[in-house]
Amino acid sequence: MSLGGLWSRISSAFERRDIGMHDTDLDDPHEDVIRPTATRYAPIRKAVERRVRTFLREDLVSHLEIGPDETFVLHYLEISAEGPGAVDLDHFLDEFSPQARVQWVKKLLGPAVSRHVSLDQFLGLDKDFPAEVLAETDPFEDKLNQAAVAFYRVTLHGRWVGVAQANPAAPAATRHDRVAGPGVRLSVQDARSPNAAKTIEIEHFPAVVGSSTHADVEVSGYYVSARHCTLHWEGEQLLLADHSTNGTWIDGERVQRGNRVALANGALVGFGRDRGDAEYDRYPALRVNMLRQPVAAGASATPVTPSMSTPVAPLVNGRTSPVNGVKALAVIAIADATGSPLRDVITLPFTIGRGSSQDYVVPDANEGVSREHLVIEEITPSGAATLNRAVSRNGTFSGNAPLPERFVWRFGQEIVLGERWADAPPVCMTLRPVKEKEAA
Repeated sequence: MSLGGLWSRISSAFERRDIGMHDTDLDDPHEDVIRPTATRYAPIRKAVERRVRTFLREDLVSHLEIGPDETFVLHYLEISAEGPGAVDLDHFLDEFSPQARVQWVKKLLGPAVSRHVSLDQFLGLDKDFPAEVLAETDPFEDKLNQAAVAFYRVTLHGRWVGVAQANPAAPAATRHDRVAGPGVRLSVQDARSPNAAKTIEIEHFPAVVGSSTHADVEVSGYYVSARHCTLHWEGEQLLLADHSTNGTWIDGERVQRGNRVALANGALVGFGRDRGDAEYDRYPALRVNMLRQPVAAGASATPVTPSMSTPVAPLVNGRTSPVNGVKALAVIAIADATGSPLRDVITLPFTIGRGSSQDYVVPDANEGVSREHLVIEEITPSGAATLNRAVSRNGTFSGNAPLPERFVWRFGQEIVLGERWADAPPVCMTLRPVKEKEAA
């Protein structure tokens, strides 16, 4: 056999068609040098794409030769810059939303996802992640673009686990796709809302629950991990998988880390111990309420049979009714990027913003709205005593007049959030008394 033939056989032995990296056309003898380009973010794109390609071609292939049945659980993709590249990186992260960055990385990983890479706990591409949330990960570092004027360093953070531990119950073909599930209302008492539970509604899964601002459901507490647990919807069941440092409890029983446990309607989830009692700043608690079954296109909502302990109200006029018969204090008519929803103000304080822990979560498309933009502190006969946290940023307006840090939001008054943001639509909101909602 010729030397060329022998080399061809050796090369084919390490060819991994299952991760989509067998195309030799991708090889570029000059790929370490970023050539001048008119595209502003080309060096950043190149750095991330090269790091992902290196991971697939080298890190992943090398590991799978020894551990073929293991899965890499990707947590974060971290990018840093030195010199003039830092300004472009800031603009890049401002221009593209966290969700858009996540989808881009998923496309780069290609067919490796659902076979050898898990994205169930992937929380994004960014330049800053707290050291404590990275403590649970194994960094896969690689210095990139050293010859370029703008130096970018890209680091993957994650860990290797057995396939069963990564996702014991999910079929491989559907393991990593976000799917529509039932409407689930989560009532959370944590460090930010220890006295009155805040409510968060989700309907797409898997949904990451944790203290990270990138989590789908943000829960604040001293013993809450950044990616504390994940909610899944499979086989007409809501499941919880724990991957935390301090543990997760369901109705007083601790969940074994790595396993998935079914959540019944009305289940109480504890973070750090079985229940928070009065120490919600350290041990938050979360109550699960199922609102409706998944809805097919054009179909109507099908109510879930309520449990004896936690009755569930049916859908009314396209929005959810108060839980357990509690009467709403007011209603907010909203015009945002998703349409014209209505939101009941049930508990106080009632928070409004783009952060996942807010009582009303503003769509990401309305980028001019702050993560916590408004806080309704009290409902009065004339309206709502409101804290305007965005007064020094993109602001809150009534007509053409900016509103102060504290103001009374009168019934019938329309206010506008994020009006100063030129690249995204604002959000218009009108506060209404409950009697108008009941007559609708």
